[in-house]
Amino acid sequence: MSLGFPTEVVVEGKARVLVPKLDASSGEPLQHLMSEAPVFYNPVMATNRDTAVLGLRAHTRGREEVSVCEPMCGTGVRGIRLALEAEAQQVVMGDLSPTALKVAQANAALNGVSHLVRLRLLDASLLMSLHGYPGGRFSYLDVDPYGSPAPFIDSAVTATENHGLLAVTATDMAPLCGVNPKACLRKYGGNPVSGEFCHEAAVRLVAGALVRGSAVHEVAATPTFSYYADHYVRVYVRLDKGAKRADRALDQMGYVKYCRRCLHREASKEGREEECPLCGAQMQTGGPMWLGELAEEGFTEAMLVEAEALTHLVGSRAAGLVKQVRAEIGYGPGFYEIDKVCSLAGAPSLSTEDALSRIREAGFRVTMAHYSDRAIKTDAGIEELRKLLGS
Repeated sequence: MSLGFPTEVVVEGKARVLVPKLDASSGEPLQHLMSEAPVFYNPVMATNRDTAVLGLRAHTRGREEVSVCEPMCGTGVRGIRLALEAEAQQVVMGDLSPTALKVAQANAALNGVSHLVRLRLLDASLLMSLHGYPGGRFSYLDVDPYGSPAPFIDSAVTATENHGLLAVTATDMAPLCGVNPKACLRKYGGNPVSGEFCHEAAVRLVAGALVRGSAVHEVAATPTFSYYADHYVRVYVRLDKGAKRADRALDQMGYVKYCRRCLHREASKEGREEECPLCGAQMQTGGPMWLGELAEEGFTEAMLVEAEALTHLVGSRAAGLVKQVRAEIGYGPGFYEIDKVCSLAGAPSLSTEDALSRIREAGFRVTMAHYSDRAIKTDAGIEELRKLLGS
């Protein structure tokens, strides 16, 4: 099939896909070349798609009928990989670009899954709304837009079956991390936290938007796996019908309060501005956002089992992310940067191993957090950390 522009074949997972061939000799930045291509394909998001494969496999273990929707498919690589690697029997892929659908069709044929794929030239929200009826909903729905997923949450919830899995990606990190707080409030219904743990707050804001958006339909959204990487936030939620379930999910919404002066932070059900109980400075208040767990132990365990079953994902970055996120279960919102705590204590920075050892030897729980190489989660407060890492 002639696509009308230069292409090349790339291998991602078990898929071989045609993508636009970029002119690297032009001197233009790669991101600009990708954005100007006839169809968008971002190799950096391969890890995002790896987690989609693992998440769907973990969610549908033992099930015979698995239906998938990718309402903004681009080259079709995600949907094709879900058919090849997660054994989805029905994959509905949509896009508003006829060129994108032409490429997705060619890629489905190239990978021998044309019989499983249905292509729709439709707006994403309209496509999902057309499937928002009993018998038409999907086992798994993946919303991966350019920017915010907020405009698509309502139709995505209605198009996902009871006990189904919904995944969303948010790449608008500037609003989520406090550069444009008004935009964050408009899109996600909460104020961001600008500080060293802003990326975790971003994950919690997106999760909170999903919880509230689902509750409108008397559906409870429970995060099963969530993370931050590169330039985006990714949140997977299981959707379970029931007004009482939705109410219980809403009960886990709240605020995070943060003191820039002494690094104290705390979760609260109240959103009013307060002074820091440790140093008296005015604390920043972020939220409302999701305060509950960002992942489920059973779900992440299942993802790791599935990673071992797929040779190309053994030891992958995606598998490493799952392990790190699983280790963070049981700790509250927020994390500490070792260097920032050492600086606050007026001490030279410690090695990561030394910092972890000191905290554990003092009887506190601690784990590395996936947000950065020097991020830790612990049940020790900032006063204890200052003494332990500053001595």
